[in-house]
Amino acid sequence: MKSLRPFLLWFLCAALPLAAQMSTLQNLPAVGVSVRGYAPDAAMLGLTETTMINAVRAVIEPAGVKVLPPPIVERTPEAAVLEISANVSLYGKSGFFFILDLQLREGVKTVRKLQTLTTIPAVTWAEQEAGFTAKPEKAEAALAKLAQKFADEWAKAQGR
Repeated sequence: MKSLRPFLLWFLCAALPLAAQMSTLQNLPAVGVSVRGYAPDAAMLGLTETTMINAVRAVIEPAGVKVLPPPIVERTPEAAVLEISANVSLYGKSGFFFILDLQLREGVKTVRKLQTLTTIPAVTWAEQEAGFTAKPEKAEAALAKLAQKFADEWAKAQGR
């Protein structure tokens, strides 16, 4: 057994970099894009559901991410969905505090055996951005930054 220790140590050290390179975005063929958690003050800032979805799509589609149309996402509960959450609060007369979340939700199967066959929705990737502004462009730029992080990590996970 003592003679195997150096070999096992070498094997574990060689395998660690491989594990670090794995991504939850690997082999992700397509995503839907939707809004979840829309704050009423977001409309006062100029962020509508449509503008937020378009801002994300404008970044991830040119990067090569296939975006599923809403009818397909609605009919396919196991589809991966990139969800936007916008928490916006009016602060003072014209300032807004915002917290934007971008989360990838997809159905996963548990390792443990369940009584029924089911997939459980889980967040497998998430990023958040916060700020203060009176201009909707700043909030849209923050959302585009989140989408760019997703696109970059997706491209890297695909080996591009």
